[in-house]
Amino acid sequence: MMAKKKKAKKPISRISTYLKFGFVITEHEYYYCPRCNRILNAGRNYQPKYCDRCGQKLDFSGIKWKEDKEIGYSGGRNMDESVENRVV
Repeated sequence: MMAKKKKAKKPISRISTYLKFGFVITEHEYYYCPRCNRILNAGRNYQPKYCDRCGQKLDFSGIKWKEDKEIGYSGGRNMDESVENRVV
């Protein structure tokens, strides 16, 4: 079983959305460990050599990093609403 962790594997890429600043719907590409399926703390400036959970060796070579893409706004409160007129 230990030998499988020593061979470097490519991380799994998945695109998901999150709310940036609480109202901007943003598309982001996340990378997951191919062995334990845990999200990796990886980005353009940092790529871990091993998964911090299971120890799987990772290979990020050839990965083209994508910028976050803003795809819209959430349907929360009216963005034109004045702060002074708001009842809290």
